[in-house]
Amino acid sequence: MAASNIQSKVKAGLAKAVKATGSSASQLVYLVSNDAQQSTPLNPQAGRETYILLPNAVFKSYDAKMFNETILAGDRMLVSDNDTAIKQGDTISQGEWFYKVVSVDIKAPTSEALVYISQVRLK
Repeated sequence: MAASNIQSKVKAGLAKAVKATGSSASQLVYLVSNDAQQSTPLNPQAGRETYILLPNAVFKSYDAKMFNETILAGDRMLVSDNDTAIKQGDTISQGEWFYKVVSVDIKAPTSEALVYISQVRLK
């Protein structure tokens, strides 16, 4: 089975999960991209935020048994498709809530990512 076929199945599964668990009033999930990250001391940039929609992103809570030094109470898991790469340190927005990406597990059995599983923490 080709990677693109698997990727489309993952997207369809996540879209189905979003539809099943959300409602018309559900807040959308965005990756907040800040172009000030390309700023240097010699060329400071003001930084403009861009919101990139993650249409197939689903939040999941961690089981309390998993809390330890790295997973804290209140942390959430974000599962998203491969359309938008998620990196450690990124900011995720849902409505009025902003989360910092603490860690990312990229599921990529080959060189192409299938899904990003991110641990996020409320800012």
